[in-house]
Amino acid sequence: MEDGDAYTLTMWRVKEGCEEEFVQAWKEDLAGFFLSLPNPPGTGTLIRSVEDPQLFYSFGPWRSLEDIRKMRSDPRAQEVIGKVAALCEEAKPGAFRLVLTIP
Repeated sequence: MEDGDAYTLTMWRVKEGCEEEFVQAWKEDLAGFFLSLPNPPGTGTLIRSVEDPQLFYSFGPWRSLEDIRKMRSDPRAQEVIGKVAALCEEAKPGAFRLVLTIP
């Protein structure tokens, strides 16, 4: 695997009425934490379903799967992710490897 071929992808089902608070927490708390890491990820992206306003996905590239593992084992990560996840009915994080891109 090459550097930059690791990604995180999380499905977030936000509690009704907490959508704006979730966006703020994702932007300020989660993104702020990621940027403080020794090996921060690349650009993070948060998208929202057009049909289901409570459904969000976030994703972004990392330098390596090891960087993702280190981030997730950091107690600060558990605290920050827990704060964002508390605004959700469901949160499903995952780590992925890049398989293919099409220009």
